[in-house]
Amino acid sequence: MAGADRTGTGDAHVDVTGCAGALRGRRWAGGAALMVGLCLMTSGCTGSGPGPASGSSPASGSSRPSAVSPSAGASSVAAPTSGWAITQANVGLRRLGLNCTSLPAYRGPSTVLAGTTISGRLISTGLDLSSGSITIERSCIRPTKAAPGMPIVGTTNYNSMRPAAGRVIIRDSEIDGTLLDARTAAQATGFIGVADLARNYIHRLGSGIGIMNAGSELDSVIEQNYVTGLVAEGDPAKDGTHSDAFTVRDFDVSKRADRTLVVRNNRFDCDSGSDTGALFIQTYSGRIGNVLVEGNLLEGGGYQLGLNGANYPYSNVRALNNRFSGTGWGPAYLQGGKGWTRWENNHLHGDGDVRAQGAAVNHP
Repeated sequence: MAGADRTGTGDAHVDVTGCAGALRGRRWAGGAALMVGLCLMTSGCTGSGPGPASGSSPASGSSRPSAVSPSAGASSVAAPTSGWAITQANVGLRRLGLNCTSLPAYRGPSTVLAGTTISGRLISTGLDLSSGSITIERSCIRPTKAAPGMPIVGTTNYNSMRPAAGRVIIRDSEIDGTLLDARTAAQATGFIGVADLARNYIHRLGSGIGIMNAGSELDSVIEQNYVTGLVAEGDPAKDGTHSDAFTVRDFDVSKRADRTLVVRNNRFDCDSGSDTGALFIQTYSGRIGNVLVEGNLLEGGGYQLGLNGANYPYSNVRALNNRFSGTGWGPAYLQGGKGWTRWENNHLHGDGDVRAQGAAVNHP
């Protein structure tokens, strides 16, 4: 996994409403922050990086996770009800009859203020959402440049290494790396941090979504997203990049035993040629607990689903009713730890009916 220039300028625009760790980095592209972002795309980690964020208050307690409702004005095109029902036409802007070039430009700051909603805008820089309590909807994030190894959108304050101070929602939007050169795109990740992401189309980047530096308070729901068209550069055994469509590297439940990460009804396609896999859970930067992986279509190279106990333990991880392409190195693998708490109704993707149920995939 890997980001975007965080030096966006411009005054607040009409679309902005209601404005209200051990590593340290002075800027998005600086020192330790860069190392964290680069780590996600290299073989050693196989987490996260924006520039100075404004001061923020500690995260408050969050409500139980639930589905993120469609943004206002959505068309009659129904959102998909399973990962294997997802296409480019029923997620992101296209589902709403919109496209990136049809949207007016966003002219607000790249370090977004708490309480802001950005709706229906073309955003040409990366975004620092570390202030929290922010919604991005019906928008296209299509940067023209990016700092090596940094996320296009992130929720970490890289001055303090603190996670988002409040709930962040990104829905019905597109994160698009097509204006970046090949190497910059390969080093970039669409999103790193902790947030609710729903019905987004993320493409032409090195990696898609990473839950990392997630703190210990906020729930996260990742649902009905389509990550595809990932790209890689260089020799993955040396200084080249590695791709994850979705990964989680820490999700601490020690302070909130009822905290949950739900990864549901997504389509994750990881086929860059240097693939860790479609969905990779690794306790690289902290403990991980209370993760539900359900109803997803996992495709591409590497292993489609990996569970790796690295530097910390994991607990209560469940994989239910997922579909696998069976390509690359195979559907699933387990390395370290006790394995999946529940593993039920997971199958190769098959044609024929709405269940798309091929041969059963055994617990790895």
